[in-house]
Amino acid sequence: MVRSILFLFLCASIAVAEPALILTEASLAGRIHAQNPDLKAARWKIQEALGKWQQAGRPSRPRLDVQWMQTPDFREGEVKVGMSRSFPITQRLAWEKEISKSGLEAAEMEVRRAEQELIAEARLIFVQALALKSRRQSMAVQQEEAEAFADAVKKNQQRAEASALDAAQAKLDAASLLIEQKQLDAQEITLLTSLKKLLGMQPADQISAGGELPALHDAAAGDVSRRADYQQALRAVDGARNTVQRELANRFDDLEAGIYVSGMRQLDEPQGYRSDLMLGFQLSIPLPFWDDNSGNIAAAKAGVERREREAKAILADAQNDASGATAEMREWKKLDQQITTELLPLAEEQLKLAQEAYARGQGELATIFRARAQKRQLTLARIDARSSYHQARIRQQAALGNP
Repeated sequence: MVRSILFLFLCASIAVAEPALILTEASLAGRIHAQNPDLKAARWKIQEALGKWQQAGRPSRPRLDVQWMQTPDFREGEVKVGMSRSFPITQRLAWEKEISKSGLEAAEMEVRRAEQELIAEARLIFVQALALKSRRQSMAVQQEEAEAFADAVKKNQQRAEASALDAAQAKLDAASLLIEQKQLDAQEITLLTSLKKLLGMQPADQISAGGELPALHDAAAGDVSRRADYQQALRAVDGARNTVQRELANRFDDLEAGIYVSGMRQLDEPQGYRSDLMLGFQLSIPLPFWDDNSGNIAAAKAGVERREREAKAILADAQNDASGATAEMREWKKLDQQITTELLPLAEEQLKLAQEAYARGQGELATIFRARAQKRQLTLARIDARSSYHQARIRQQAALGNP
């Protein structure tokens, strides 16, 4: 009994101690491709389009025609057995096959577009999680500094070198940083929950964002024509053009031809009953043979124009999105450089001078708090700038159709 309890306790301990899955930005694409439930469902659109493509363009099946006639006394009768089939005189079936092929390619591009959008969404959330991680680390360092300063002020109060108000204010400043960290923890839970949904993971699974915000690089240009939605629009244009050709072919109806064998038994006086066997050929021609089909042709041509304009609109929007994201990246990088090289060193110097002045009894505690708050704001502003830069980078890659 004791061994069983120990074994269960050990298993529970192992389950509790199971480490969290550490994610990287590079690993998100593979996990979404393999695990995202919405993407798995979307892939069945390809199978649907594949089935339609396999079925399209097939000629009609031949028909077996059987005809039997008999006199009431069953002495005379005729039996006719024939085989007939419709034959298109145009390339209608070939165009139907091409239309279905365009639909299959469009379905593949649609699934690809959905996957790219999911990957971009996951990467945006991941960058936000990294930014929260950086903010929390920065807050932890600042809290340690604030607690150390609060302890020093407390000791000065005990030696009657500082007032109780200053000690309480320093302690309150350190506690406020702890509250901000708790708020960041709650925000991180929300982000990681959204990320688990995109990755197709269970609610009980533990994940964490690995690494730090990457370095900032110069924005590079790219070709937006690789975007999956633009490629899907081009496939739609091809399908619309094939539809025009099919409607032109539909101006001529199919012919129907067949062969038959007829057997008859008739009374031929005075010789009596005799049997005859006949072979025949049948051709059915619709009248009128030619139909202008002008309405469907006009609608199909309008569909081509609409699809082409939609493709141009998608391309223009993608170019604007990519250009805007690139410009945004440049601005965030400039701000990051300004904060890092100019403003943060100045804030650190001001904090140092304020602390030295207070230690000599020549400054006020409020000046230290203001200097520390300025440094904290600049540190967080730099994190926000880097986070915004990488979010703009992800939007630029999505606009360019990069995986």
